[in-house]
Amino acid sequence: MTLGKEPRSYPPAWYTASKPLVSSATAEARTAVAPNASPFGLLKGKARSKSSPYPISALDYVPVASSDIFQPLPIVVLNYFDLILPKELRLHILRALVDLHEQDYSRSIREGRLTMARATSSKGRWVGRDKGVRELFKLSRVSKAWKALVFDGELWTDLDLRSFSGLPPALLVRLVKSARTFIRSLDFAGHVQLLPDAMSDITNNLCLTIPEISLPYTQLTTINFQGCTLLTTRSLHHLFVRSKSLRTLSLKGLSAVTNTTCDIIANFCPQLTSLNVSRCPNVDGHGISALTVSAILRREHLPLKELHLSGLKHVSDSMMQALGRAAPYLEVLDLSYARQLHNSALEAFVACDTQADQQLAVETVIVSARDLGRDANESGKFRRRVTRLRHLVLSSCILLSDTACSNLAHSVPKLEFLELAGIGGDLKDDGLVRLLSTTPYIRRLDLEDASDITDSLLATITPASASEATANAANKEAAEQPGQALQQLNISFAANVTDSALLALMRNCTRLTILEADNTRIGPHVLKEFINLSRQRKAINSRIVVIDCRGISESLVKELSPMTRPRLGWRAYGARKLMYLDARDDNEEDLKLGQDECDESRVVLKTFYSWQTVDAVQAAKEKRRKTTSRRTASDSSTGTNDQEGVMIGRSARWWSPGGRRATVGTIGRGRNSPPVLPELNNDGCRTM
Repeated sequence: MTLGKEPRSYPPAWYTASKPLVSSATAEARTAVAPNASPFGLLKGKARSKSSPYPISALDYVPVASSDIFQPLPIVVLNYFDLILPKELRLHILRALVDLHEQDYSRSIREGRLTMARATSSKGRWVGRDKGVRELFKLSRVSKAWKALVFDGELWTDLDLRSFSGLPPALLVRLVKSARTFIRSLDFAGHVQLLPDAMSDITNNLCLTIPEISLPYTQLTTINFQGCTLLTTRSLHHLFVRSKSLRTLSLKGLSAVTNTTCDIIANFCPQLTSLNVSRCPNVDGHGISALTVSAILRREHLPLKELHLSGLKHVSDSMMQALGRAAPYLEVLDLSYARQLHNSALEAFVACDTQADQQLAVETVIVSARDLGRDANESGKFRRRVTRLRHLVLSSCILLSDTACSNLAHSVPKLEFLELAGIGGDLKDDGLVRLLSTTPYIRRLDLEDASDITDSLLATITPASASEATANAANKEAAEQPGQALQQLNISFAANVTDSALLALMRNCTRLTILEADNTRIGPHVLKEFINLSRQRKAINSRIVVIDCRGISESLVKELSPMTRPRLGWRAYGARKLMYLDARDDNEEDLKLGQDECDESRVVLKTFYSWQTVDAVQAAKEKRRKTTSRRTASDSSTGTNDQEGVMIGRSARWWSPGGRRATVGTIGRGRNSPPVLPELNNDGCRTM
């Protein structure tokens, strides 16, 4: 069929009708000329294709307007935080963010919402203040204004980053550069990546420059560099000479600390009250002498209250004498593992013989030779300095004996913590009795390995019974008896202690919560009495250690299992590998074998059989885990076989080296195709 005319020459049909076009200018003119015209005159025709149907629909017209009527109205949200609030309130809000995280964590512990499973999960990694600090760093990504607000120095007066040891040194320098002189506390414990150059930059950014003072100085009061092993001596000295307000300094285990460092601290840090140089291999007794000599020459006292010198070498009598004269306000002294510390050194520490010592207004006491355990025929009196020591650590000082305790008698009346572990059989009753009879506030006593102590020592620290104390309540001296505040006692390897002395001690020391008596002759009556008294007194986290005690049997441990637990569990992310058993996690199967290790009301009972209980619970958990994994593998294998059967019913395809694909009828016939055995039942072999 041939068309006689062109397609355009045919008359338009109803479905190809064209519509007239009206321009916007024409419409405006019509509106201006005839304001009372019909509303349809205000509309313009929309261009349509010739294939559109006829008549014209109302949708073909759009109103003449300057903008689209379907455009949403703009909603302006004012940023009240940045535009209206002053900077002080914005900083207060960000500071409250950290405080709220701390309060929420404390509330979860107090209300019992924290469980072992929740604490050891990935969400329990950051809690409390650490979580708040992380949130602050996240908020710094919002905008440049918030970034400047987050890094403001008022939020970082206490720069505690020990939980973020993986931060790069460049970020630390950047943070300190933003905070600058606002920082008062610096805690970089565990930052092994901190380099000397970065430390020098941090020091320069912390310094406050005043024209009247030649040397710029920082306003730091607390510094903790424990674990920062890459720091050098020069970088440390660069900071110390500019820290005249320093009060607390911890440099434990740093090889960069030397005797010269002690000299610099003594001259440039006059307000230092706490110093920790334990396990510093390049610090010895000469460095401590340099620390004290400047104060002695100026006839002044060092304000030191805490001094940790664990592992100190070359300890001499002259060093201890200088330390006692220069630091009479010491409350904590740690000399553990000082292998060269002798009895005479402790006597020199409290001795007060010279006229200069008496002029420094230090409290002294005059004692006789009998008070010090010396020969009664020895004439004369001895003047001793009354110290303020509350915590004295002399553990593993192998040259000491009970004579050292006699030398300290009447010189430490405020002593609360005394640690004499690892000394051995040289500790006798005589010296310990003389010392402990003059320390009525003793709270913790560690006599591990003191194998020669007897019941006379326990009688010294056993206060009067409740009835006798009530009768002597009017006498103040009778009320302050040794042992009245005793909370922890360690008499491990004391084979000469009897059950009667221990029973009297436990009944009269109402605050006793921890008793370590492993490898002793303790009997079942003492163990039962300790557990019953702890429950009656509603003690929290009571503990008794009776490992390698022949009088403790397995049947006794099982009998006491409803009131005890094998370990002192704690709910935190750091305990995730210990897998403590917690009743809040609904571990009914595990609780049938073990006990709730996070229940504070239960007494911690450490014996050989208690550890067997822990092993049994761990074995049950491992067995249950393997069973679950096998079941999962079995289900996945069954699902695979079912899928293979479906594929066989359809069209199973196998790869062949020749590039051919086997059909259903040829499966199992070719040499290159593996056989398919659909009739294989569950009794056949299966790879797990």
